[in-house]
Amino acid sequence: MKVQAIEGKIKGCKGRKCEDVCCDDNAVVEWIGEYLAYHDNIKEHLQKQGIKIQFKDDRVYFTHCSDGKKCKFLKYALNKTIDPRPIDCKIYPFVVDWDTIDFDNKIVKLYFWDNTCPLVKNKKIPSEFKKEVEHIIKRDFAHLFWGTKFKIEFVNEVYKHKY
Repeated sequence: MKVQAIEGKIKGCKGRKCEDVCCDDNAVVEWIGEYLAYHDNIKEHLQKQGIKIQFKDDRVYFTHCSDGKKCKFLKYALNKTIDPRPIDCKIYPFVVDWDTIDFDNKIVKLYFWDNTCPLVKNKKIPSEFKKEVEHIIKRDFAHLFWGTKFKIEFVNEVYKHKY
């Protein structure tokens, strides 16, 4: 069996050796289109693994998808060749501001998910990781929005969760 590549793994990240908990089990949000593109066909499987899925307006909210270190999306993935996590999880410690996507000018703003990540605190996020994040956003957003090419704006602030 092929080992799954983990997108969004930052150079310098200590992984499970880090004392921080980078999975925020109460704030994983997707835009409904992303959910339909990647998860709707395995909804029952995700729920059987204990992931709670709630729909509200144009968003999907996930809870109980992690213990802070072990991601259930990865652990219970049916297809180990793709990364089934929500976009925000793939690009941690960044997060998409789903409320301010500028569809007219094709701009996505990325904030820091939180300021607990040591790499955010120490301002040591490598430029090659930012390039990888741009690649993930451009690829996944093109898939979600019918080939549309988005520009990425990195905002050096912590996202103020509105949910």
